[in-house]
Amino acid sequence: MLFNQINKNEKKIAIYFNENNTVVYKDLIKEADFFLKNIKERNLVILIAENNIETIFAYFALMKSDNVIMILDSNTKNNDIKIIIERYSPGYIYCSKKIAKFIHNYNFNKIFSYLKFDLLESKSIRKYEIFKDLKILMSTSGSLGEPKFVKLSNTNLKTNTESIISYLKLNFLDRTITTMPMSYSYGLSVINTHLLCGASIVLNNRSIVDKSFWKLYSDTSPSNINGVPFFYNLLLRIGLDRILNPNLRFITQAGGRLSKNSFEKIFKETFENNIKFFLMYGQTEASPRISYHQAENEDLKLKNLPIGKAVPGGEILIKNEKKEIVTDNNIDGDLYYRGKNIFGGYSKSFKDLDKFTFLNELETGDIGYRNLRGNFFITGRKSRFIKVYGYRLNLDYIEEKINNDESNQVACVGFQDILYIFSKKIIVDLEKFVILPKDSFKIIIIKEFPLNSNGKISYKELIKKIIRNFKQVKN
Repeated sequence: MLFNQINKNEKKIAIYFNENNTVVYKDLIKEADFFLKNIKERNLVILIAENNIETIFAYFALMKSDNVIMILDSNTKNNDIKIIIERYSPGYIYCSKKIAKFIHNYNFNKIFSYLKFDLLESKSIRKYEIFKDLKILMSTSGSLGEPKFVKLSNTNLKTNTESIISYLKLNFLDRTITTMPMSYSYGLSVINTHLLCGASIVLNNRSIVDKSFWKLYSDTSPSNINGVPFFYNLLLRIGLDRILNPNLRFITQAGGRLSKNSFEKIFKETFENNIKFFLMYGQTEASPRISYHQAENEDLKLKNLPIGKAVPGGEILIKNEKKEIVTDNNIDGDLYYRGKNIFGGYSKSFKDLDKFTFLNELETGDIGYRNLRGNFFITGRKSRFIKVYGYRLNLDYIEEKINNDESNQVACVGFQDILYIFSKKIIVDLEKFVILPKDSFKIIIIKEFPLNSNGKISYKELIKKIIRNFKQVKN
């Protein structure tokens, strides 16, 4: 179990609510043990997570137990929760009292309450086989389009968590502040790494545009901050210097491609203030980190930002169309990963929980190459290529080219052999970025991009907009 050896840190602060309100590890362990008295061992427990003490206590407890945790976002729609209950027959659900009112309709009884959360037990717990090392079920995208989950084992989580602690050199003196939901694998890995090494977590559920976030940040002075590109782009707008504090020693970015302009501004600020800046790449299927790169001056000369080298204990490979390993540098191919943190397959119902497929390699779905220095780069994603008028278009590349113009932001999707460019502003000289036949693309002006709960642009929602418009025109 991931946190079973954590007793050595019992006198250290585990959780900050603010500078005067804290919880030490000894009390965290005590509350966790009390929580577990209400749950029978080896059950599936759904945790509808929020960045609050109720969730942290329960998560810590369940991680120390023999139970399996399915982590859902608190914004999960009621209908999706209903489908998941029907398909997975969980023994318990732990959620806010507001959500609990809905779940009571599906044969559950409240057996325990803690502050604003209730623990609900199924009136008819369904017994089924669960693989012995299975620990967490996570949605791949942070939002639920279907009840499909990544199966992660204790071994997966322990391997990757220790690996991240190693390359970030995390220790018990570190302190982070939550900027992402726990239901997102990147956000969860930040929590796991800090708890495992006896560091502290400042619980926050506010946006960085909220004044109360900066009051909390100022009062607690985190040693690190972590975020997706959307987080950093927002931070650049309100003032990157706001994160500077005497304790800040590094920042990390993952969850998508950061524009070159944003990278340059962030690197300049962090370099001048002796703060390390890590670019990271991963997937939920890798528990979730695959690679890391500490930003350096050389990166400013590159057209494409590196994802770096494999995490300790892992290996990244490039393969050609014949699945042969590419040993030459600067040759594009399919990116594969090897390591003990590779997941054990997907589940769509409780019937899949007794199986765990031990994979030697993870086919990431990304296309990339390795340079002379041994750093890896992503040039696109297989599913992000479309063919228009015989042209093979890399949607990520087009986005990057246009987004490097600071005055605008775009998102590109393909639908029925047409390139749709969603843009916040009118694009005057598109030919500066990409030359296309006149009828092969359409530009749609949008006020705000729809986002998943993890802060990434929701391409599914953009495609839905196109389909809705397409149907209206057809009718």
